[in-house]
Amino acid sequence: MKTRQGGLAVATVVVAVALGISGCASSHGPAVPSAASRAAGASGNPAAPAVPTSVPPGETGLAITTVGQLTLAGQRFDPPAPASPANPAGDGKAACPRLTVAVVGDLSTRDGIDGTAIANGAQLAVDQHNAANPRCQLVVRRTDTKGNGVVAAEEARRLAARPDVVAVIGPLTSSDALAAGPTFHAAGLVNLSPSATAPTLTDKGWKTFFRGVNNDDVQGAAIARYLVGAGGRKKVCVIADNTDGGAGLARAVTQGLGGAAVQACSTGIQRGSHAYGPAVDAVVKAAADGVYFAGSARDGGAFAAALRQAAPTVVFAAGDEANNPDFLAFAGAGADGALLSCSCSPAPDAFSAAYATRFGGPPARYSLEAYDLATVIIRGIAAGKQTRPHLRAYVADYSGDGLSRHYQWAPTGDLIGNTVWLSRVGPA
Repeated sequence: MKTRQGGLAVATVVVAVALGISGCASSHGPAVPSAASRAAGASGNPAAPAVPTSVPPGETGLAITTVGQLTLAGQRFDPPAPASPANPAGDGKAACPRLTVAVVGDLSTRDGIDGTAIANGAQLAVDQHNAANPRCQLVVRRTDTKGNGVVAAEEARRLAARPDVVAVIGPLTSSDALAAGPTFHAAGLVNLSPSATAPTLTDKGWKTFFRGVNNDDVQGAAIARYLVGAGGRKKVCVIADNTDGGAGLARAVTQGLGGAAVQACSTGIQRGSHAYGPAVDAVVKAAADGVYFAGSARDGGAFAAALRQAAPTVVFAAGDEANNPDFLAFAGAGADGALLSCSCSPAPDAFSAAYATRFGGPPARYSLEAYDLATVIIRGIAAGKQTRPHLRAYVADYSGDGLSRHYQWAPTGDLIGNTVWLSRVGPA
């Protein structure tokens, strides 16, 4: 899950793109732009690349299909579904005062995540609990940070001052978690994030932060080792956008690739700029057989479309941000065969049906994890852990199945056990 520029201080990928690779003027007359530059939308004014086009995802004839899980070594395996996932409805006998569970995150910009859909996952769990437990009615308070760390810090202070707020689902992005974490820690307010994946969040000594997915170091290592192992890639370019999350994931992928990472074509790009000509040309010049893209779905889709035109045999892979329909919309035919990694789990059919009935559409990435984490909190409240200290202690000692995975945490707040999912784009 990405963080925004200026958030966490995570190491970046070295920029080592050779100069002049997309065509330059010489004493023999103007150079002809390379095929890659033309494919990437270069025009007579290189400062104003063409805006990538998109089509409705349903019209691409393509779909993102789950392949299965990856081990940390990059090997495929198919674990059994959780045997006894927790049910937020419980036995219907819970009793409690009116308590509030807050959902904190970017609920409005849709830049990298669909915060509203994630909040809906938590809402669904609370709704199911409330329907079955008339003597314990919980309230969901949605708190929109608008993707701004200053707002996240201020909202955290407001929530910490409300005694009815006993738990938080979120923050949803790593930058918001970094901003709000000290306040939640000081207030003893347990916060479980379904989607904040920056590895450094669990290095802060916070006793109230628990992560519901594996961090980017785990995702990056797993997909990188898959690419060079089962994927057979020998020369991989790693492309990252200029966010801390993109750089952090790219760093983990680069380390996992080892000698297969090609420095000369591994570079950073401006998020949303779509000036991909030089980066695509660098992939072609390096004779790479793979690309890993750490950035947004729209940018990744546009890059994949340009890459397919310039180098159709290069395997394109991307991280969790690209694992949504926007990638298909902007990549078009260029998405076919793409590999997508994510710490998020695919939603079971029953959950998707219940979600669609309640909210009128399908869940998004991390909706399922938000549902599971809200269920952990609900189970604690139903068990009589109805104060902030008691709930924090309950989560710290928790061990149980959710719909997506088994939940148990190390003292740092990271999950025990690794879960990375691989998906592939192919015909719908």
